[in-house]
Parts: sequence; structure tokens; C-alpha cells
Amino acid sequence: MELTPEQILQICKGDQEIASIVQLIYDQQNARCKQLEARVLELEAEVHDLKRQLGQNSQNSSKPPSSDGLRKPPVNLRQPGGKKGAPKGHAGHTLHQVAQPNHVVDLSVGSCCPYCSSAWSDAPATGYEKRQVFDLPAPEVVVTEYRAEKRLCACCRRISQAPFPSEVKAPVQYGHGFAAWTVYLSARHMIPLQRIQEIFADLTHHSLSEATLLSFQRSMHTKLKPLEDFIAKQIASSAVLNADETGFRVEGKTRWLHTHSTPEWTLLHLHSKRGFLAFSEVGILPHFRGTVVHDCHTSYFNVKYTFIHALCGVHLMRECIGIIQNDRQRWAAHMLRLLRVSWHRVGEAHAKGLALTKGEIERIESLYDRILELGATVWNQGKVRPKVGVKGRKPKSPGANLGERFLNHKTAILRFLHDAQVPFDNNLAERDLRMSKVKQKVSGSMRTKEGARQFARAQGVISTLRKQGLGILQSLIQVGKNSFSFAVVP
Repeated sequence: MELTPEQILQICKGDQEIASIVQLIYDQQNARCKQLEARVLELEAEVHDLKRQLGQNSQNSSKPPSSDGLRKPPVNLRQPGGKKGAPKGHAGHTLHQVAQPNHVVDLSVGSCCPYCSSAWSDAPATGYEKRQVFDLPAPEVVVTEYRAEKRLCACCRRISQAPFPSEVKAPVQYGHGFAAWTVYLSARHMIPLQRIQEIFADLTHHSLSEATLLSFQRSMHTKLKPLEDFIAKQIASSAVLNADETGFRVEGKTRWLHTHSTPEWTLLHLHSKRGFLAFSEVGILPHFRGTVVHDCHTSYFNVKYTFIHALCGVHLMRECIGIIQNDRQRWAAHMLRLLRVSWHRVGEAHAKGLALTKGEIERIESLYDRILELGATVWNQGKVRPKVGVKGRKPKSPGANLGERFLNHKTAILRFLHDAQVPFDNNLAERDLRMSKVKQKVSGSMRTKEGARQFARAQGVISTLRKQGLGILQSLIQVGKNSFSFAVVP
């Protein structure tokens, strides 16, 4: 409670001179207290923001799982419980005996009966029980010798020689299998070149130099280019695609690895930028007319693009969890529950080959609007970091930023309710980028841009092979022989 001049004069027993001195001191102390209160509020907001940053993980923000380290996230978006193992109705996989084994070993019961010691001379065989052992033999290098015939013409006395295959260019060289294994071990299993050398030396007793392995990667990079172009055309003609990007260290600097994905195809592209320039170089999004599922990065909302937007619901759920944990705002908990229930309900309907009814969709959209009406009353109550500098907009609380995103992009967020082809999340694109994070953990940073581009192209083709159930190693060997092509997936 502040004292009025009359109260101060009364305290000083009517002495005007003393009262004026007390009033001056009182005003100075009061102003100082207000400054300290403002500073305390500013520091509380800063501490709250720092605690929020420190508590961020892959479950309550857009941070990737690779940033969690060894600590376990406190929450999980997946429903707990349930039976472990394969889902109900799964056929399972097991070994089955083959009709034509490679080797047969006959086992004799002995020369006499183990029970009465009678000789088997008069005892007929009644059959046998068979068991089969599946094993992996030690690899063996196969050497193929090409002999180009020479003939001397009896007429012109000139010698003619049969041509060698185009890929046989030296008296002694390695074949397509070594090149395919090199790309397979490097791009799929993230094994460094030095350890690939050790693997070849241990398995084949041939010690290949690092320069030879690099030449394998360069040649395969060139041969994979037509396949990458074919993948890009298939993605560009699809009705729905997932898009995402992640930071990728190259030559000690952060570059961006972009993915355009469908359930059958994966295209990876490395670029120094994250947005419009990278999209233009890939050449898919500027002309795409279907639906793009993404994470709401501003680059996707360029006015030049005409595709339909669909936002990742899981990213929004994570941010709702962050608001719940840090700001205790109830609307975020209601929205999290609504998104989770809607996701589950759509999944149940799709499993039965059905779509949500118009009434169900209207009920979900009505709840969506009511939750945001509740949220609008508390968004600005969250801690806001102080504005730095004179330019730019005044910062908003995380709750206000998230709430406005829900308001502005309602149609894109709930598109999965109306279109069965649109997924609820962007996990498809994130899975296609996950191996690049593994590569970065192993290597730290790609040493050259050339090596990073080779990895991106090989990883995109390998991801596509896995999606289509094709053998990776055998397919890469066929690529080396220029005899591989993708079948068009309807």
C-alpha cells in the first residue's frame, strides 16, 4: 500500500520540512522497488524460457529423437500396454525344409541293434527322419577370364580381335559385386571405408585401397542417376507426398538433406538451403498439384505453390505436451486428447475399409473450435521472453504461437479426417531421413560435398528398394551391370 502525502505529514506530526524529506526518500525507494519488481518479472520469464529449452526433447517439441541422448523421455505418444510381439493375424516367419538340399549326409544306425545286439543283415530299412541345417558359407571370390579371340585374315593379312565387354577395361580389375558391396555397406550400414577394407580383407583375402573403394562409389553414383530421375517422376505424379528436411553436416558446415517420400518411393536431395531454393532445385513442389504432408515450416507456404497442405498431427501433439508441462494450460490437454482420439478413430475406420461419417467429422471440428475458444482466454498468460532490439514483432508466448497455428491452419490439420489418402503424421518422411542421422553420428561430418551427394542418392534408392521389398544387394549388382529397372507401382 502506498502512502499519500497527507499520511506522511501526519506521521511527521505536521512538520512540513521533515515531511518533504521523508516524501523524497519514500518516492525514491518506491521507484526503486518498481524497477526491481519489473526486473524480477523479466528474470522469471527468462528463467522460465531457459527451463523450457532445457526440458525440450523429441516428445514435447520438434527436436529429433537423436537429440535425446541416453535419457528416456518422460512421456510417449504411443498408447501403453497391449500384447507384445506380432499383431493378431500375422502369419509369422520360420524356416521350412527344402525339397532339394545342396548336400545330403546319410547317417547309419550302426552294425547291430543297440537293444539286443542282433546284426542288421536281415533287417530291412523302414525309412529315415530328415533334418536340415541352413548355414552361410564363407564367401569366395569368383574370377572370370575373358579371352578375346584373334584371327588372321588370309586375304588382307590383318588380325581381327573380338571386343571385350564395355565394363572390362583392364587386364585385371574388380567386378560389380565389389562395387555393390561397397555402396551397400557404406550407405546402408554406415560402415567407414577403412572398416570396409578390413571386411573385404577378412572375407576374401583381397586388400582393396581406399582409392579403389571411392572409385566404386563414384561409378555407382553415376549409374544410380537414371533410377533417381525415375523415382522423382513417380513422386511428382503421386496424389500425396510427405516432405521434410534435416540438418546434415558437410565439410564442418550445416547443409540440409531434403526428402520427398511416398509409401513406395524415396527421393533425397542435399542443398545448402532449407527452403524455396532447395525445393526449386529438386523441381517437384513448384509444379505439384496434390497434397503435401509437412511440419508447417514457412517455406512450404510460398504463394507460388499450388499444392494442398496437410500438417503433421504428431508434431502438434508434441507441442501440446510442451505447453502442458511448462505452462499448465488446460486447452492444450484437451487438444492433445482430441487429436489422439481422432487419430485412433480414423485408424479404426480405415481398418474396416470405411470413412468417418459426416456427423463424426462435424463433432470433431466443433470440439476443435470450442477448445481454441477456451485457449484464447489463457494464451497470453504464459511467460514471454523480453523483446531484444527495436525491429521485429513483439514475442508471443509459446501457447499463443501454437494456438494461432491451430486457428490459421485448421483445414490442413484436420485434412486426414476428410481424405483417406492423407496420413495423420509425417512419420514416413522422418523415417526416410533417420538413416542420415545415424550416418552423422558415425561420421560426425561428411568430408566432401561429393561424398554427401553420393550418400543421399544411394540412400534414396536403397530406401525405395526396401519399400518395394526388393533385395538391396542383388539390385545394386544389377545396377552395376546396367540391367536394373524399377517396375511402376500402381
